[in-house]
This record gives sequence, C-alpha cells and structure tokens, in this order.
Amino acid sequence: MRALGLGAGLLFLAAAPTAAEIPAISYPESLRAEWSVAPTPAGRGHVVGYLYNRNLNDAANVWLRVDRVAADGSVTATYRGRVVGDVLAGGRSLFDVPVPDPGAAYRVSVEAVDWVKECR
Repeated sequence: MRALGLGAGLLFLAAAPTAAEIPAISYPESLRAEWSVAPTPAGRGHVVGYLYNRNLNDAANVWLRVDRVAADGSVTATYRGRVVGDVLAGGRSLFDVPVPDPGAAYRVSVEAVDWVKECR
C-alpha cells in the first residue's frame, strides 16, 4: 500500500507543469491593476500601481506577472513580483515590480492568488 501511494505521488510530480508552462491568469472581473512605469535615478524602472479587488473575498499571496511587450505584441521578457499583504475585499493594495527599461511597453497580469473567506 505504501509503494502504491509513493508511486502515485511521483506520477503527480512528473505531470506537473514547469514554471515556463504556467500562463498568467486573468481575473478581470475580480482583480484589476492600474499602473505606470516610473524611472529610477540609476536609469532602471519600476512598474508601480494599485491592484483593486472587486471580489467579496480577500486576495492573499498575490503574484503579479509583468511582461515586456515588443511592438509586434510578442513578449520579450517576463518579471514577477508579489503584492505585499492581502488585498482586502473592495479594497486596493500598492505593488512595485522592478524592470530594467523604463521606456519599454509592459503588460501586468495576475499569475496567482489565494481567495480567503475567513477573518485572519
């Protein structure tokens, strides 16, 4: 019985997608980002903005994906950042994701979120 459980666990791990295969998730009805690119004195940039939660549940462990987009619409680079703290139901939270080029075009999407229903 123990060997059967171990074998099933290894099968599950083998079938799990790699990080490169996991697409960004869109939550347009629940989570909406407003953002801009701010340059730093060192010549780099930061994608900064607010993530608004229009859901009835709090959003926890939110990870954002910032894609650098070329003129033809292709993604040339991807950067990730975590929203610090929970985004309360009906509220908003600030986010800041460092990027190398403040003059490039970017797209922000939610990559992962845990919906929380109870008080914490």
